[in-house]
Amino acid sequence: MIQASHITLLLIIVIISHIPYTLWKAKKDLHMMQLNSYRNKRYFRWLGKNLFLWQGRSKTVFTLLTMALSLTLVVFRLFAMAMLLFVLFYALLFICRSRAPEKKPLIFTSRAIRLYATNTLLLLFGYAIIIKLILSATLFTTTDLFFALVSLIILTFASQLLLLLSNFLLIPIEALITQWYFNDAKKHLQNMKNLIVIGITGSFGKTTTKYVLHEILRQKYNTLMPPGSFNTPMGISKIIRSKLKPTHEIFVAEMSAKQKGDIAELCELAKPQFGIITSIGKQHLETFGSIENIKQTKNELITNLPDNGVAFFNMDDIYCQELATLTKKKSIYYGINASQLNYRAQDIQVTGDGSTFGVSKNNALPVTFTTKLLGQHNIYNILAAIAAASELGMPLTEMIYPIKQLRPIEHRLALRKTEENITIIDDAFNSNPVGSKMALDVLAQIKGAKKIIVTPGMIELGSEEYALNKQFGIYIAAVCDYVILVGKRQTQAIFDGLMEKTFNSHNIYVATDFTAANSHLRTIMQPGDVVLFENDLPVD
Repeated sequence: MIQASHITLLLIIVIISHIPYTLWKAKKDLHMMQLNSYRNKRYFRWLGKNLFLWQGRSKTVFTLLTMALSLTLVVFRLFAMAMLLFVLFYALLFICRSRAPEKKPLIFTSRAIRLYATNTLLLLFGYAIIIKLILSATLFTTTDLFFALVSLIILTFASQLLLLLSNFLLIPIEALITQWYFNDAKKHLQNMKNLIVIGITGSFGKTTTKYVLHEILRQKYNTLMPPGSFNTPMGISKIIRSKLKPTHEIFVAEMSAKQKGDIAELCELAKPQFGIITSIGKQHLETFGSIENIKQTKNELITNLPDNGVAFFNMDDIYCQELATLTKKKSIYYGINASQLNYRAQDIQVTGDGSTFGVSKNNALPVTFTTKLLGQHNIYNILAAIAAASELGMPLTEMIYPIKQLRPIEHRLALRKTEENITIIDDAFNSNPVGSKMALDVLAQIKGAKKIIVTPGMIELGSEEYALNKQFGIYIAAVCDYVILVGKRQTQAIFDGLMEKTFNSHNIYVATDFTAANSHLRTIMQPGDVVLFENDLPVD
């Protein structure tokens, strides 16, 4: 037996050292919950693949070994040494915590604050129970100390489950808040009788199409678009309530979805009269379950248009073709290769500096456009915007100047050159099979010494994730001279694709995280090289 006065102070110090890291980890857990749209089912699915490993396999193993050593020291009654090791370890974890910037950083919205506060209260409640037991004890056994430390370890690793519980407890409150904002935004829109709402959805290309369409339309109309990726009911409701004014004539809304019903919910809010489907592909296949579910969800935009609404389809996309045959709404077809198009891009010249192409409306003489946006896929995005603006009454010739002035959206094939004459292609926001292949096409078109790619691969592709990432590796082998993979487990499929094409293994580097990847990149880059950053999702 151990006198409590000899050990209580040390245990309190242990708890104090434990709290900062646990609260920081809770913040990282909150970030992943936010990225999963605060939906427990999605977050739980993510946990199923990443539990204990999302901060790094090596860190997790090191943590478990250190905790095992601390508990072993308790068993051998080396109590002071065990607790000192515990304190030093958690202090070190907090000091060495990751500070790398995120592609889509945590935003402390009101909902995020409520969730973090609730989760923190649950954590503090756990600490309070442990402290109460410590302070009420007059003697400590080895078992008491053992379970005190075990309780703290459980608090560390159970923080994700506590977040799930916190989110579950807040469901009724969040539902009431969401519904109030949703209804208030609907009333705001209903008072704007003459407002034209354009909805844009697609597996990829919707953000760029929204941006291009806004840049064109604002030359003639008072137009509003939500910034960035504000494409959820709460995001769009916030913009409607805070930014949409009676003077606005057109509202261009991007509509995102990760499961069936998401687009229908957005249509209930925004009531679009125009609907554009840019593409349909295998993105978020894990949450949708099948390509058929993706098609049906994207088609919710078209089925929710009014009888006099106008639907726009990319007819070079086979799934868009299928949806186009199902609707009786007025339909506008655009593309490059398909037949019977209302708007066709032709005479396309794509370079590393942008593109020049002609657009023919209903087989009339083409109007020539020039853009700095990279890649043929951006021609589809621009063409969709041209078609919508034209149907709203703008002549094609009035669109030449705004299209020429377009600038790449951040992290979407944005091109820049460093002072060392190294070309950087920033496509960090892309994470789908088609877009990744198109980014490699752009890399192939740019002249340079070495072609280098830095990527963690693609996620949320369900049962096809391995095959699609392996195919991505095969594409990489045809274009790149050097490959930096981020995360060994996540990029195994890419590695296998590279090996299938007998890519030089000496020109492959597998980094543990993006910090290590960037450090290695700096050691191999030389003037004239071209570097593609393709996706930067969290990896382990």
